[in-house]
Amino acid sequence: MNAAPSRTVRTTCPYCAVQCNFDLHLEGGLPVRATPTRECPVAHGTVCKKGLAALNDLRHPDRLTTPLLRRDGQLVPVGWPEALAYVRDALGPLVQSAPQRVGVFGSGSLTNEKTYLLGKFARVALRTPHIDYNGRYCMASASAALNRTFGLDRGLGFPLDDLPRSDLIVLVGANIAETLPPVMQYLKAARDRGGAVYAIDPRVTPTVKVAGRHLAPRPGTDGVLALGLLHLMKQWGKIRPTAPAHGLSDVLWHADDYPPARVAHECGVPESELIALARAYADARTPLILTGRGPEQHTHGTDTVQAWINLAFLTGHVGKQGGGFGTLTGQGNGQGGREHGQKNDQLPGARSLRDPRHRAQMAAHWNVPEHHLPQPGHSAQELLNACGESGEGGLDALIVLGSNPVVSAAGAGQVTENLRALKHLIVIDFLPSETAQLATLVLPGSMWCEEEGTTTNLEGRVQRRRRAMTAPGAAREDWRILCDLAHAVGRPHGFTYPTFRDLQNDFFLATRGAKADSGSRGGRVVQPGAAGALAA
Repeated sequence: MNAAPSRTVRTTCPYCAVQCNFDLHLEGGLPVRATPTRECPVAHGTVCKKGLAALNDLRHPDRLTTPLLRRDGQLVPVGWPEALAYVRDALGPLVQSAPQRVGVFGSGSLTNEKTYLLGKFARVALRTPHIDYNGRYCMASASAALNRTFGLDRGLGFPLDDLPRSDLIVLVGANIAETLPPVMQYLKAARDRGGAVYAIDPRVTPTVKVAGRHLAPRPGTDGVLALGLLHLMKQWGKIRPTAPAHGLSDVLWHADDYPPARVAHECGVPESELIALARAYADARTPLILTGRGPEQHTHGTDTVQAWINLAFLTGHVGKQGGGFGTLTGQGNGQGGREHGQKNDQLPGARSLRDPRHRAQMAAHWNVPEHHLPQPGHSAQELLNACGESGEGGLDALIVLGSNPVVSAAGAGQVTENLRALKHLIVIDFLPSETAQLATLVLPGSMWCEEEGTTTNLEGRVQRRRRAMTAPGAAREDWRILCDLAHAVGRPHGFTYPTFRDLQNDFFLATRGAKADSGSRGGRVVQPGAAGALAA
C-alpha cells in the first residue's frame, strides 16, 4: 500500500482568540510542521510559539483512542456499543423522569457548529435547563456589561487594523504579550505612528515593558480608577456623548464621589500619575480602552467593566475609528462560544432563552413544542456546585465536552469532590485530563485538525477550520458523539446528520436573522448600537 502523498492544508490555530491562519504540512497522512501565511487577515504572517507547537499534542502518547468505562474503580477500554449501552441505561431513565438531574458543561474552544449542537443536545435531547461552559469564568462580566450598554455582546466592534489609528491605547488588566501575542504588532504599529500605550496592571508584565507607560493600582480597584478618570473628565468639561446616554446624571453623580485624592489612596498610586493618565486621555483625539480578564474577574466585575465603558462612551469616543472601547476575548472561540447556545440563558445566534419570541423561533426550527424548551438553569459555578447534591437543584449526571473544570474552575478541590459524588460523569476529550480521570465513562473525541467547522475570533471575524486528518483508532468527531448520545437516550429527532455539512447548514439556518447571524451569505456582524444604557 502506498503512503499518503504529501499535502498542505490551510487551517486556523486552535489556541487564542486571534485565530491565526497557518499551513499544516502533512507527510504520510501525518502533520510534520506548521508555517504561517502572510495571507492571514488577522496576524499577517505571524504565529506565536503556542500555535507553532500545536502539533505536539497530535503526537501525544496518551491520546485517547477508545472509550473507557469505569469498572471496579478502574477505567477500562470498551467498544462503542458497550459505551453507548451504558449511556442508554444510565441516562435514559433520568432523561425521561428527571431531566433536571442531568447537566452539560461545554467550552469556549468548541467550534461554532459544536457549540450550537451542544446547546441543542441539552435542550432538545436531554431537555435539561442546566447547561453552561467555562467561558463563564472568562468574559461573562464583560459580556453582561456590553449587553447592558449596547444590547450586544461583541468583544471588539472593530477590526484589529484600527488599533494603529489610536493615539492612546489604555490596556486594563490585559497581558497580551503572553496571552494574545500576535496582537502586539498592532500596539507596536500604534507606537510607531506616535501613539502612546498605557498598561494598567498591578504586575510588571511583558506587556507593561513594551507599553512603556504603567500604572499599577491595587488588585480589585480597577473600577475605582475608572470612576476617578470619569470624575476628572467631568471636571475638565470632556463629557460629550455622541448618542443618547440613559442614566447619565446618575453615573456622573456617582463619579463625583471619586476625586483624585480618594482614588489615589484607594488604588495605591501617586496622585500625580493618576492625573497624568487622565490628562493623556483627555487630550487624545482617538483614545481606545481595551480590557482583559483583570478587571472582570472580581465580585463586581460587570460593574467594573461598565465603568470603563462609561468612560469611553461619555467622552464621545465610542464609534470613532481607532477609538472607543473593546474587551479582548481570550479563548480560541470565546466569541462564538458565547453566541450560539451553550450559555445557560442563550439560544443560537445570541438569542435569549427568556424571550418568548426567540423561544418560539427555535422551537419551530427544531420542530419541537415550545414548552419542551426549558427555562435557564444553573450557570457554570452553580452547575458544578450542584453535582452530586441530592436535594432540589442537584445533579446526578454531568456531560463534559472540551473542558477540564477540575483544573480551571474556581474552588477546584470542592469541584473535584462534587464530581466524585456524581452517579454518572461522562467526559468527551482527546487526552485523559484530570476531569476525565474521575469519569464513569470517557469517550475519545476529535482534535482541532480532525474536524471541520468555523470559529469566531475576537474581532467577530468568522474563519474556517479545515479537517486535515482523521481521528486515530476508535476516536470519533465530537459532533458525531453528541448525535450518538442523543440516539442512546432515546431522542434521535434532530440528531441524524448524514454529513458535517448537514449539521453546518442546520446551524446556519438556526442563526439566520439573529444578532449573531451566521446564516446570511457571508455572515452578519452587528456593531454596537447608538445609545448606551449606563449603570452607576
